[in-house]
Amino acid sequence: MDGSDFFILDQILKRRVSGEELSKLLGISRTAVWKRIKKLEDLGYKISHTKKGYLLESRSPYLLPYELNLRTKWIGKNYIFFKSINSTNAYAKGESLPDGTVVYAETQTAGRGRKGRKWISTKGKGLYFSIVLNKSIPPSDLLIYSLVFPLAVKEVLQDKTGLPVKIKWPNDLYINNKKISGFLIETEIEGNSTTKLIAGIGINLNQTEKDFGNLKDIASSVKRELGKEVNRKEIFSQILYEIEKKLDNFDRKKVLEEVDKSLLWKGKKVLLIDEKIEGILIGINELGGIKILTDNKIKNYYSGDLTLRRVE
Repeated sequence: MDGSDFFILDQILKRRVSGEELSKLLGISRTAVWKRIKKLEDLGYKISHTKKGYLLESRSPYLLPYELNLRTKWIGKNYIFFKSINSTNAYAKGESLPDGTVVYAETQTAGRGRKGRKWISTKGKGLYFSIVLNKSIPPSDLLIYSLVFPLAVKEVLQDKTGLPVKIKWPNDLYINNKKISGFLIETEIEGNSTTKLIAGIGINLNQTEKDFGNLKDIASSVKRELGKEVNRKEIFSQILYEIEKKLDNFDRKKVLEEVDKSLLWKGKKVLLIDEKIEGILIGINELGGIKILTDNKIKNYYSGDLTLRRVE
């Protein structure tokens, strides 16, 4: 969308405006006006057409920049919207984008989770976006930085819904033992520091049981757990605000403490699948890894997938 599109929306918001009047106001042909109206309709705006002109009947349900009430200072100031894309992370990796850029898509055809797993992006029902950080991050802080994103999303969802959101290390969110959000953190490294971090975030908000198919027993959405739909635009804007606040006031100790409090399966017997390590999940360590009591010793781990080890 450009300035002319915004101008047309403002004009037809409260009154019906003829194509001739819009043509004169914009200094373009009536055909060009019609093309812009069609473009707006393609972006989800419902516009009434009569002989007297155009009137906006309802706003777009999509998370367009014109539809968001962002309170951030730098995150999302460069905002790139797609109705559909293969992957927001893939786009962010392939482009030279300024710090704080947000790449958002209403659906992804090749959304990815950790280790190449597919992320199902139901159109118009979830939040699928990537945030670009162009900053130097020392290796000792990298894992803690990656925890900022699930922590911020967890706090917003819990505050808006009252649901018990838990963080499954290293970067998933669960409600009632079902996954509702995943995070894919990708980095570019020069020397001993990260110079670019891309945080890909997928959140299931308004999906129904049918949307999950054969995954309905292990994956869920806020709507399924809450019993009603939530406002995607409001939640998205608040998430960007909370992420920015945590990054601007980065406090590694506080991040670790808050993640530890919300840790899924803490105190329970777990299996670290890749390393085939079984033990009791003790908590988060000072570098953002996990502590597991195994073989009568507390050991630290910094990668891998956790699962709950059921006692026979």
